[in-house]
Amino acid sequence: MVLATAMFTYGQEFKNLVFSPGKLAPGDVIKFEYSTTGTLLGGVKDIEAVAYVYDGEMRAQEITLVPAGDKWNGKIQTNDSTKVVFVVFKKDKLIDNNKEKGYSLLMYQNGEPVKGAYAAKATVSSGFGTFLMQLKTNPADNIALYDKEISRDPSLKSNLLVSYASLLVQADKATAKDKIKPIIEEVKAKKNIEENDYIHIMSAYNRVGDKEAGENLKQEIIKMFPHGALVKSERLAAFYNESDPEKKEALLTAFANDYPATNDKDKTSMENLYSSMASSAANKKDWTRFRKYEAMVTNKESLAGAYNNIAWGLSDESIDAEAADLAMARELSEKSIQYVKQSIEHPSNVPTYYTQKEYKKNLRFSQGMYQDTYALILWKSGQEENAYEVQGEAIKNMDMSDAEANERYIVYKEKLKGAQSVKEDIEGYIKDGKSSPKLQELLHKAYIAQGHTEAEFTGYMEGLKKEYYSNLRLRLLAEMVNEPAPKFALKDLTGKTVSLDQLKGKVVVVDFWATWCGPCRASFPGMQTALNKYKNDPDVQFVFVDTWESKKSEEMKKDADQFIVKNKYDFHVLLDTDDKVVGAYAVDGIPTKFVIDPQSTIRFKAVGYDGSVDALVDEISMMVDLLKPGGENGTKKGF
Repeated sequence: MVLATAMFTYGQEFKNLVFSPGKLAPGDVIKFEYSTTGTLLGGVKDIEAVAYVYDGEMRAQEITLVPAGDKWNGKIQTNDSTKVVFVVFKKDKLIDNNKEKGYSLLMYQNGEPVKGAYAAKATVSSGFGTFLMQLKTNPADNIALYDKEISRDPSLKSNLLVSYASLLVQADKATAKDKIKPIIEEVKAKKNIEENDYIHIMSAYNRVGDKEAGENLKQEIIKMFPHGALVKSERLAAFYNESDPEKKEALLTAFANDYPATNDKDKTSMENLYSSMASSAANKKDWTRFRKYEAMVTNKESLAGAYNNIAWGLSDESIDAEAADLAMARELSEKSIQYVKQSIEHPSNVPTYYTQKEYKKNLRFSQGMYQDTYALILWKSGQEENAYEVQGEAIKNMDMSDAEANERYIVYKEKLKGAQSVKEDIEGYIKDGKSSPKLQELLHKAYIAQGHTEAEFTGYMEGLKKEYYSNLRLRLLAEMVNEPAPKFALKDLTGKTVSLDQLKGKVVVVDFWATWCGPCRASFPGMQTALNKYKNDPDVQFVFVDTWESKKSEEMKKDADQFIVKNKYDFHVLLDTDDKVVGAYAVDGIPTKFVIDPQSTIRFKAVGYDGSVDALVDEISMMVDLLKPGGENGTKKGF
């Protein structure tokens, strides 16, 4: 509680951001002055700012920044229920979020933070803030904030119980169960305890890994409240988990009879069920049921994503594979594009946590994905010129960021216009770090056809990559951090314990992953290539930490081993069976990679996977080479 007070009382100032005036109250206009000096945005022009006003909902505001010398001024409008405000500054992929801590301001009333302000800050910092502002979750700080809020209003214990349990697990999974017990007992002792209180307790049990207690309480809740919220939720889960259209339809009919839609929220929820029913029917090629439930969805724009997913599956998802049903795929793909265009032109139901600009940008990207699907269908239908034109629009709407879509565009163009027509395009992709083995193969074909030798091609490729490597190096140097790496000691698949202390003196690449994680699996061919590059280098070590598996340790070990063997990866897998290490590294999503220098200091963090094997290998290689002993920043004495 002392920590929370020290960190979050009024008077906190940020080095680059000053809020005014005084102690601001809900409904006030917040004025601020911001300087980019010393941030990732230093020297960048035309920066953008987004404020998030939290009143129980995240409400995004696009802020107009007014230059004032070497600083920027702006205003944020709060509402009468605002509890905390966050603001973030960015330009393209560069972002200033106060070094992942966030720029934030609590609202005040009668000289102290408004009721719920501390909890609101913790909720945003550990929830929406992690992906909207790329904040780093600090479990200890957020637990202190919740403690501060609960000390002011003990009645909040039930509502905060599940979030509190999650933070305890992130801080130390081994002790979370014991620490949550007394709080659970206090909630159980509430007068006039309601079903929601019991559901919070059940969820808290599940979060800390006490599955038996969670299941026992679940059955008690069902008995006590046979027509309550939990039973309704269970029936919805059964519906969504059912894949057989006939059984799914029976579940839907029974649910609709027992829970008739009586308001707009219920009607929207029911439309989501119809949409799910239509998708399930399409997956089984049950077109009669598909048509029936498609017609029942009045908000056709909400079907755009489902139409595209079905069409993509019917196209068989690649240029060379034979399509299952091109006619149906084309019909659905055309609808997906039609409806996403309508959403762009007349945006409605915009999530409160997006600005209009951000929402339209996301829709444009979706339009690009749907056009990528449509172009593939056209190509397989023999309409190659149309496919090429649509694919060109697709990659523009996706900002050339999807490696596979870029590759399809080049393949289409090369076949229609000839090998030389794509040479300049591929050169551009390579300079931007958006290449792929297929694109390099096509460039090789075009270059050799001009009468060049293999040796000349090697030099030519080195020249193309020189500018890219220079820009990549500058970006990584700007993103470099300097944080002590949390120590770990984990068993590998052979039962041997591997610790960070044992790896001191090496550059260590730590990749957090899970067997169920699609993006993790997609990134692994690239990680294998990077690993191969350094497998004989005694100064470099890769470890792949399997985490967040929700399995017993033996089952986790077995599944990880089978996955590695099946895919023929040479990964040194470590088992984070209690999720303690992933919590210590404050990982919010996987895959997440940390590159640690020889002094056991985190210098780089990379989250997610963008689909480009070459870009992944280049980025990991550059990070490693910058930190290796003798490298630019990898002296043995540190820096």
